[in-house]
Amino acid sequence: MDTDQQVNVEAAFSLPNELIAIVFDELDVVSLLRCKQVCQLFRSVITTNAHLLYKAELFFGRFENGRHCNLDTAGRLRACRQYQQAWNNLSFPDSQFINMQDGHAWELSGGVLCQAMQSQSGLACVQLPCKIKDIPERKWTIDDFGFGIRDFTIDTSQDLIVALEIVGPIPNRTCNVHLRTLMTGEHHPMAAVPFVTHLLSNMHEELRFLIQVCGSRIAVLYQEHGDDSNSRLVVWNWKSGQQKLFIRDTDLRSFSFVTEDLLLAGVIAVDSDETPPRLDILSIDSFSEEIEEYKDVSYICGLEYPKMKADVLGMLIRSEPTPGWSPSQTVQTPFFFARSDRIFTVTMRVSPASNSTEECTVLIVPLSTIMAQVELSRNTQKRIVPWAQWGPNGSYMLLRSPSETWVCYGYGMKFIQLLPWKKGNSARVYDFNKHAARRDLLWTRLGMPQSLNSRCSAFDEEVNTYLPGRVTTVEVMPSDTSHEWEAAMIGEDNIVLVSPNARQYGYIAM
Repeated sequence: MDTDQQVNVEAAFSLPNELIAIVFDELDVVSLLRCKQVCQLFRSVITTNAHLLYKAELFFGRFENGRHCNLDTAGRLRACRQYQQAWNNLSFPDSQFINMQDGHAWELSGGVLCQAMQSQSGLACVQLPCKIKDIPERKWTIDDFGFGIRDFTIDTSQDLIVALEIVGPIPNRTCNVHLRTLMTGEHHPMAAVPFVTHLLSNMHEELRFLIQVCGSRIAVLYQEHGDDSNSRLVVWNWKSGQQKLFIRDTDLRSFSFVTEDLLLAGVIAVDSDETPPRLDILSIDSFSEEIEEYKDVSYICGLEYPKMKADVLGMLIRSEPTPGWSPSQTVQTPFFFARSDRIFTVTMRVSPASNSTEECTVLIVPLSTIMAQVELSRNTQKRIVPWAQWGPNGSYMLLRSPSETWVCYGYGMKFIQLLPWKKGNSARVYDFNKHAARRDLLWTRLGMPQSLNSRCSAFDEEVNTYLPGRVTTVEVMPSDTSHEWEAAMIGEDNIVLVSPNARQYGYIAM
């Protein structure tokens, strides 16, 4: 070591610990942990500084710091450690039953369970608790919106309800997309118009809807059923009322927001019956207000499924929370799930030619896998990515049959599946946070590729997938009726159980 280097080292070690901690705060967590191994002084500075320790806990838990919490850093650090320990130990001390309303529509999002009431013009809402985060249970109702609610979704971060109203007889039916506040049901003050209207084209009585909110944008997929069934995907800026995208096609089956500008669309048989299903990434800002057929859409890239020897009967893409979501100011949570990565669950029902029984696969795709392919497609439009180039080491496929009704089985990096052979008293939970996989006792690491071929006859090629993570089985609260739980759903702080026959929900919470 020359003289100048020795002077610099001595100067660094003569700095006050508080100043060294300020310098360390400029580092990312990986670099911070390396500094911790340099010497006793650096280790002492890091391990005695609540802010640096909290920064590391947020990184490993995949959390963001809450903006509307009165706890100091030391209090947030304690809560974060307790929270991660509760997940590691599967500790859910709080449990409660909730009566199921007689309305047909419901939503679970942002820690709030909302149900349409029997009149179909009102909602019953429950904020699910979390003692570690000091979130209490809270119940409220909105008695009358002034119209019948056909379907709805909520965005707790913007105090927003998007409620659909079907108006008029066939063939002149329209759909009004109402924009109301979640707390009061009044017209949302940030919306330029109280509702936007979409003309429903076909003659079918049966309609299904997929609704999502992401920041200033609302997307609705209208799915009509019949011999000439069609799907229409429409995106509006709900704050201005301006239509941003309109796609019409029979092969468009589902979608989810990737970012406020990017959509992940599930499509089948786009080019021919020999084409495997795809997950296409679309840029909303590249569209005009005109109707487009899907064959004319300029998608960024298409992620192909493995080659199939089965007919696709249905596809559903889910991802919670939506990008840009953060807790409401009324919930003073110290931290919440980070928006930097989350999983997309792609549930696909198929009918194999060699088997009269339907099969169901769930493909779990992290946001990081999707964004990596978007980056590789920066200079190319309509780039087709074969399964072998993205799927085996960027996704995880399960042979599962999750509920088609109670579809909130993924949140953040976690996925849940009720185990029917355990009489509804146990659920399997997957956690694809690769950092959490090293810090557990009751969980099993996912250390080997997952093979489907011995149990699934839907694909025409070998299907092996791998994502780092962990899996465990959790005991859930027993039903207090003769009816067993039929489905499990998961949120950030809780697990929700469903028994339609008993007309009851149950939750276990931290």
